[in-house]
Amino acid sequence: MILVDTGIWIDFFANRDSPEVDELIRLIENGEEIFYTGVILQELAQGCSSAKQAALIEEHFVPFSEVFVQRSTYLLAAKVFRDGRAKGYPIRSSIDCLIAACAIEAGCSLLQDDRDYDFISRVSRLKLHKK
Repeated sequence: MILVDTGIWIDFFANRDSPEVDELIRLIENGEEIFYTGVILQELAQGCSSAKQAALIEEHFVPFSEVFVQRSTYLLAAKVFRDGRAKGYPIRSSIDCLIAACAIEAGCSLLQDDRDYDFISRVSRLKLHKK
C-alpha cells in the first residue's frame, strides 16, 4: 500500500526521468496497490491547461484507491505541523502535512521526493517508501 505524492505524479505525467518515477512505474507494473488523496488529484488537475487534460488525469486515477480525509485526518495534520515546528523542522506546506496524515491513517508508505516529508517522518509515524 503506497500513497504517491503529487510531485512524483507531475514528473510521471511529464515523462521526467527520476528514481521516484522509475519506482512508480515498477510499482504499477507489479500490480502494487497505489493510493492517492483528493488533494493530490486537485493539485494535479489545477495544474492542467485545459478541461480535456484534467479529464485525462482524472481517468488515469480510476484503477487506484482513494484515501478519504476525515476530521481526524485534519487534526493529525495540524498536530504533525505543530510537532515539526516544536522540534525545529521547517515544514513548508500544510498540504504536505495533510497528505502525510492520510498516509498514516491509511497505513500506507509514501513515495515522495520532498524534504518536508523527511521532517514529517521524524515527528510522526509516517513511513517513507524506500526505493
